Amino acid sequence: MLELMKERKVLKDNSTFFKLLKISLERDLTEKEQNIFLESSYRNIGYLEEEFNVYKSSAIGNLIIYSTLINNGITLINGLRNGLNITKDNFIKENIHQFSAHYQSVKEYEESFLAYRENSTDESYDEAIEKYEEAIDYSEAYTIEKTLTKC
Repeated sequence: MLELMKERKVLKDNSTFFKLLKISLERDLTEKEQNIFLESSYRNIGYLEEEFNVYKSSAIGNLIIYSTLINNGITLINGLRNGLNITKDNFIKENIHQFSAHYQSVKEYEESFLAYRENSTDESYDEAIEKYEEAIDYSEAYTIEKTLTKC
C-alpha cells in the first residue's frame, strides 16, 4: 500500500513538473507557479536520491563497477540539486529550460543504470557512462546572474 501511495506521489510530481514546464514555454510563471515548480522539482530530486541510496544499501559484495555507477548517480543528483538552487535564485526561462534538460539527462542516466543492473554487459556499462558524461555537461550551463529583460 505504501509503495502504491509513493508511486502516485511520484507520478503527481512528475505531472506537475511537466505541466509547469509546458506553461513556462508559453509565458512567465507566476510566483505561485514558481513555488509549485520548485517544490515539485525538489521532491523529484528527493525521489531520485532515495532510489540511488536504496541501490547503494542493497549492493551485495564489493562490486566496484556497480558501486561506481551508483556513486555517479548520487553525484548527478547533487549537481541537479545545485542547478535547481541556481534556478531558484535566478528564476529565468533559460534556467527553467536548462534544469528540465538536466533533469531529463539524469533520468536517462537512471534508465541506463537500471539496464546495466539488469544485464551487466559491457554495452550497457558503456551506455551508462555515456549518459553520465552527458548529464555532467548539463550541470555546467546554468545562468548564475539575472539577465536583462525586455520592457
